[in-house]
Amino acid sequence: MKNRICSFLLFIIAATAAISCAKTLEESQFNEFEIKDSNGSIRRGGVYMPKGIKTDSEYPVIFMEDGLVFKECGFRRMIDSLIEKRAISPVIVACSYENKMTVPGYRIAYRNAEYVEALAKTDEKLAKLFDDHYVYFKETFIPYINSSYPVSAKTEDRIYFGTSNSADFGLTLSMRNGDMFSEYWCYSPVYSDISDYGMLAQPVRYRICWGVKEEIGHDDYFAALMKDLRKRGGVVESWSFDGGHDREWWKYWFREELKRRFPYKN
Repeated sequence: MKNRICSFLLFIIAATAAISCAKTLEESQFNEFEIKDSNGSIRRGGVYMPKGIKTDSEYPVIFMEDGLVFKECGFRRMIDSLIEKRAISPVIVACSYENKMTVPGYRIAYRNAEYVEALAKTDEKLAKLFDDHYVYFKETFIPYINSSYPVSAKTEDRIYFGTSNSADFGLTLSMRNGDMFSEYWCYSPVYSDISDYGMLAQPVRYRICWGVKEEIGHDDYFAALMKDLRKRGGVVESWSFDGGHDREWWKYWFREELKRRFPYKN
Protein backbone atom coordinates (compact mmCIF):
# COMPACT_ATOMS: atom_id res chain seq x y z
CA MET A 1 0.00 0.00 0.00
CA LYS A 2 2.82 2.37 0.95
CA ASN A 3 4.61 1.67 -2.35
CA ARG A 4 1.42 2.39 -4.28
CA ILE A 5 0.99 5.73 -2.53
CA CYS A 6 4.62 6.66 -3.27
CA SER A 7 4.22 5.68 -6.90
CA PHE A 8 1.05 7.75 -7.16
CA LEU A 9 2.75 10.77 -5.61
CA LEU A 10 5.68 10.43 -7.99
CA PHE A 11 3.24 10.32 -10.92
CA ILE A 12 1.52 13.51 -9.71
CA ILE A 13 4.87 15.26 -9.26
CA ALA A 14 6.03 14.23 -12.75
CA ALA A 15 2.75 15.31 -14.34
CA THR A 16 2.85 18.65 -12.52
CA ALA A 17 6.43 19.22 -13.65
CA ALA A 18 5.51 18.45 -17.25
CA ILE A 19 2.63 20.91 -17.13
CA SER A 20 4.80 23.63 -15.57
CA CYS A 21 7.42 23.18 -18.32
CA ALA A 22 4.87 23.48 -21.12
CA LYS A 23 4.41 26.92 -22.62
CA THR A 24 2.79 28.80 -25.47
CA LEU A 25 5.19 30.63 -27.75
CA GLU A 26 4.49 34.36 -27.70
CA GLU A 27 6.60 34.91 -30.83
CA SER A 28 7.87 32.62 -33.55
CA GLN A 29 11.28 31.07 -33.00
CA PHE A 30 14.06 29.83 -35.22
CA ASN A 31 16.44 27.64 -33.22
CA GLU A 32 19.75 26.66 -34.81
CA PHE A 33 21.73 23.63 -33.70
CA GLU A 34 24.74 21.44 -34.40
CA ILE A 35 24.72 17.64 -34.24
CA LYS A 36 27.21 14.93 -35.15
CA ASP A 37 26.58 12.37 -37.84
CA SER A 38 27.65 8.72 -37.57
CA ASN A 39 31.18 9.67 -38.72
CA GLY A 40 31.56 12.31 -36.03
CA SER A 41 31.27 15.19 -38.50
CA ILE A 42 29.37 18.29 -37.41
CA ARG A 43 26.15 19.00 -39.25
CA ARG A 44 24.03 22.11 -38.81
CA GLY A 45 20.36 22.86 -39.00
CA GLY A 46 17.54 25.00 -37.70
CA VAL A 47 13.90 24.63 -36.64
CA TYR A 48 11.14 27.16 -37.16
CA MET A 49 8.31 27.13 -34.62
CA PRO A 50 5.40 29.53 -35.17
CA LYS A 51 3.82 31.91 -32.71
CA GLY A 52 1.03 30.45 -30.61
CA ILE A 53 2.02 26.80 -30.57
CA LYS A 54 2.05 24.91 -27.29
CA THR A 55 5.27 23.08 -26.54
CA ASP A 56 3.40 20.12 -25.02
CA SER A 57 1.35 19.51 -28.18
CA GLU A 58 2.24 17.98 -31.54
CA TYR A 59 2.22 19.82 -34.87
CA PRO A 60 2.67 19.00 -38.55
CA VAL A 61 6.28 19.28 -39.71
CA ILE A 62 8.00 19.95 -43.02
CA PHE A 63 11.51 18.51 -43.33
CA MET A 64 13.39 20.91 -45.57
CA GLU A 65 16.66 20.05 -47.29
CA ASP A 66 18.74 23.01 -48.52
CA GLY A 67 17.51 24.53 -45.27
CA LEU A 68 19.73 27.62 -45.51
CA VAL A 69 17.22 28.84 -48.11
CA PHE A 70 14.76 29.23 -45.24
CA LYS A 71 17.08 31.83 -43.67
CA GLU A 72 18.31 33.47 -46.82
CA CYS A 73 14.98 33.96 -48.61
CA GLY A 74 12.68 35.22 -45.85
CA PHE A 75 10.64 32.07 -45.30
CA ARG A 76 10.17 32.88 -41.60
CA ARG A 77 8.55 36.26 -42.30
CA MET A 78 6.37 34.68 -44.95
CA ILE A 79 5.05 31.91 -42.69
CA ASP A 80 4.62 34.32 -39.76
CA SER A 81 2.46 36.50 -42.01
CA LEU A 82 0.36 33.59 -43.28
CA ILE A 83 -0.35 32.43 -39.73
CA GLU A 84 -1.03 35.97 -38.49
CA LYS A 85 -3.56 36.48 -41.33
CA ARG A 86 -5.10 33.07 -40.59
CA ALA A 87 -4.31 31.84 -44.07
CA ILE A 88 -2.78 28.63 -42.69
CA SER A 89 -2.67 26.60 -39.49
CA PRO A 90 0.58 26.34 -37.49
CA VAL A 91 3.29 24.16 -38.99
CA ILE A 92 6.88 23.50 -37.91
CA VAL A 93 9.73 23.55 -40.44
CA ALA A 94 12.87 21.50 -39.71
CA CYS A 95 15.80 22.68 -41.86
CA SER A 96 18.81 20.55 -42.68
CA TYR A 97 21.56 22.93 -43.81
CA GLU A 98 23.39 22.24 -47.04
CA ASN A 99 27.19 22.24 -47.30
CA LYS A 100 28.18 24.68 -50.05
CA MET A 101 31.91 23.97 -49.82
CA THR A 102 33.61 22.35 -52.82
CA VAL A 103 34.57 18.68 -52.53
CA PRO A 104 38.40 18.49 -52.67
CA GLY A 105 39.54 17.27 -56.06
CA TYR A 106 36.14 17.86 -57.70
CA ARG A 107 34.32 20.75 -59.29
CA ILE A 108 31.14 20.21 -57.35
CA ALA A 109 29.91 21.21 -53.91
CA TYR A 110 29.22 18.75 -51.12
CA ARG A 111 25.49 19.48 -51.50
CA ASN A 112 25.63 18.15 -55.06
CA ALA A 113 27.44 14.97 -54.04
CA GLU A 114 25.26 14.43 -50.96
CA TYR A 115 21.93 14.94 -52.73
CA VAL A 116 22.33 13.51 -56.23
CA GLU A 117 22.36 9.72 -56.47
CA ALA A 118 23.13 9.94 -60.20
CA LEU A 119 26.56 11.39 -59.28
CA ALA A 120 27.09 8.67 -56.68
CA LYS A 121 26.85 6.07 -59.44
CA THR A 122 29.90 7.55 -61.19
CA ASP A 123 32.51 7.57 -58.41
CA GLU A 124 33.24 5.69 -55.15
CA LYS A 125 34.07 8.83 -53.16
CA LEU A 126 30.91 10.56 -54.31
CA ALA A 127 28.96 7.40 -53.50
CA LYS A 128 30.26 7.48 -49.93
CA LEU A 129 29.34 11.16 -49.54
CA PHE A 130 25.84 10.40 -50.77
CA ASP A 131 25.43 7.35 -48.53
CA ASP A 132 26.76 9.17 -45.46
CA HIS A 133 24.31 12.00 -45.96
CA TYR A 134 21.43 9.61 -46.59
CA VAL A 135 22.16 7.81 -43.30
CA TYR A 136 22.51 11.15 -41.49
CA PHE A 137 19.20 12.52 -42.75
CA LYS A 138 17.27 9.34 -42.01
CA GLU A 139 18.93 8.09 -38.82
CA THR A 140 20.21 11.25 -37.10
CA PHE A 141 18.49 14.40 -38.33
CA ILE A 142 14.89 13.15 -38.36
CA PRO A 143 15.13 11.32 -35.00
CA TYR A 144 16.74 14.44 -33.47
CA ILE A 145 13.82 16.59 -34.61
CA ASN A 146 11.32 13.99 -33.40
CA SER A 147 12.82 13.88 -29.92
CA SER A 148 13.62 17.58 -29.48
CA TYR A 149 10.60 19.46 -30.85
CA PRO A 150 6.79 19.22 -30.61
CA VAL A 151 6.28 17.52 -33.96
CA SER A 152 3.79 14.85 -34.90
CA ALA A 153 5.03 11.31 -35.54
CA LYS A 154 2.06 10.56 -37.81
CA THR A 155 3.00 10.08 -41.45
CA GLU A 156 0.05 12.19 -42.60
CA ASP A 157 1.52 15.16 -40.70
CA ARG A 158 4.99 14.98 -42.24
CA ILE A 159 6.20 16.42 -45.54
CA TYR A 160 9.51 16.46 -47.38
CA PHE A 161 10.51 19.64 -49.20
CA GLY A 162 13.49 20.05 -51.51
CA THR A 163 14.50 22.21 -54.46
CA SER A 164 16.92 21.51 -57.32
CA ASN A 165 19.47 18.93 -56.07
CA SER A 166 17.63 18.44 -52.78
CA ALA A 167 14.51 17.71 -54.85
CA ASP A 168 16.55 14.94 -56.50
CA PHE A 169 17.39 13.64 -53.03
CA GLY A 170 13.70 13.67 -52.14
CA LEU A 171 12.87 11.46 -55.11
CA THR A 172 15.58 8.97 -54.12
CA LEU A 173 14.30 9.05 -50.55
CA SER A 174 10.79 8.30 -51.77
CA MET A 175 12.02 5.28 -53.75
CA ARG A 176 13.62 3.84 -50.62
CA ASN A 177 11.27 5.10 -47.88
CA GLY A 178 8.01 6.13 -49.48
CA ASP A 179 6.05 5.86 -46.23
CA MET A 180 8.33 8.26 -44.37
CA PHE A 181 6.30 11.30 -45.49
CA SER A 182 2.74 11.93 -46.61
CA GLU A 183 3.90 14.10 -49.53
CA TYR A 184 7.13 14.85 -51.31
CA TRP A 185 7.34 18.47 -52.53
CA CYS A 186 10.15 18.36 -55.08
CA TYR A 187 10.71 21.53 -57.08
CA SER A 188 12.93 21.53 -60.20
CA PRO A 189 14.61 18.12 -59.75
CA VAL A 190 17.14 18.30 -62.58
CA TYR A 191 19.45 15.30 -62.12
CA SER A 192 17.13 12.52 -61.01
CA ASP A 193 17.79 8.95 -62.13
CA ILE A 194 15.42 6.35 -60.68
CA SER A 195 16.06 3.74 -63.37
CA ASP A 196 17.49 1.25 -60.85
CA TYR A 197 14.31 1.18 -58.77
CA GLY A 198 11.28 -1.00 -59.27
CA MET A 199 7.69 -0.51 -58.17
CA LEU A 200 7.07 1.51 -55.04
CA ALA A 201 6.13 -0.60 -52.02
CA GLN A 202 3.10 1.67 -51.49
CA PRO A 203 1.59 4.67 -53.29
CA VAL A 204 3.65 7.83 -52.79
CA ARG A 205 2.23 11.32 -53.26
CA TYR A 206 4.38 13.84 -55.15
CA ARG A 207 3.99 17.58 -55.70
CA ILE A 208 6.46 18.50 -58.42
CA CYS A 209 6.92 21.74 -60.34
CA TRP A 210 9.55 23.26 -62.63
CA GLY A 211 10.15 26.35 -64.72
CA VAL A 212 9.66 26.38 -68.48
CA LYS A 213 12.92 28.35 -68.67
CA GLU A 214 15.04 25.89 -66.70
CA GLU A 215 18.65 26.05 -67.90
CA ILE A 216 19.40 22.41 -67.09
CA GLY A 217 16.17 20.47 -67.28
CA HIS A 218 13.65 20.75 -70.15
CA ASP A 219 10.06 19.78 -70.83
CA ASP A 220 10.94 16.39 -72.32
CA TYR A 221 13.07 15.51 -69.30
CA PHE A 222 10.37 16.47 -66.79
CA ALA A 223 7.61 14.76 -68.77
CA ALA A 224 9.65 11.54 -68.86
CA LEU A 225 10.37 11.77 -65.12
CA MET A 226 6.67 12.26 -64.28
CA LYS A 227 5.78 9.28 -66.45
CA ASP A 228 8.44 7.16 -64.74
CA LEU A 229 7.18 8.08 -61.26
CA ARG A 230 3.60 7.24 -62.19
CA LYS A 231 4.68 3.96 -63.76
CA ARG A 232 6.23 2.95 -60.43
CA GLY A 233 3.04 3.70 -58.50
CA GLY A 234 3.54 7.35 -57.64
CA VAL A 235 0.54 9.67 -57.34
CA VAL A 236 1.93 12.75 -59.07
CA GLU A 237 0.55 16.28 -59.16
CA SER A 238 2.83 18.31 -61.42
CA TRP A 239 2.83 21.77 -62.99
CA SER A 240 5.19 24.22 -64.63
CA PHE A 241 5.67 27.95 -64.09
CA ASP A 242 6.82 30.77 -66.34
CA GLY A 243 10.32 31.06 -64.91
CA GLY A 244 13.67 29.37 -64.53
CA HIS A 245 15.68 27.65 -61.82
CA ASP A 246 14.67 30.31 -59.35
CA ARG A 247 14.36 30.51 -55.56
CA GLU A 248 11.61 33.14 -55.66
CA TRP A 249 9.40 30.88 -57.76
CA TRP A 250 10.08 27.99 -55.40
CA LYS A 251 9.18 30.21 -52.44
CA TYR A 252 5.96 31.27 -54.17
CA TRP A 253 4.85 27.68 -54.74
CA PHE A 254 5.89 26.69 -51.23
CA ARG A 255 3.55 29.39 -49.95
CA GLU A 256 0.71 28.18 -52.18
CA GLU A 257 1.25 24.59 -51.06
CA LEU A 258 1.14 25.64 -47.41
CA LYS A 259 -2.28 27.19 -48.02
CA ARG A 260 -3.48 24.05 -49.79
CA ARG A 261 -2.09 21.52 -47.32
CA PHE A 262 -2.55 23.39 -44.02
CA PRO A 263 -5.68 25.56 -44.33
CA TYR A 264 -6.62 27.59 -41.28
CA LYS A 265 -8.85 25.81 -38.78
CA ASN A 266 -10.90 27.57 -36.10
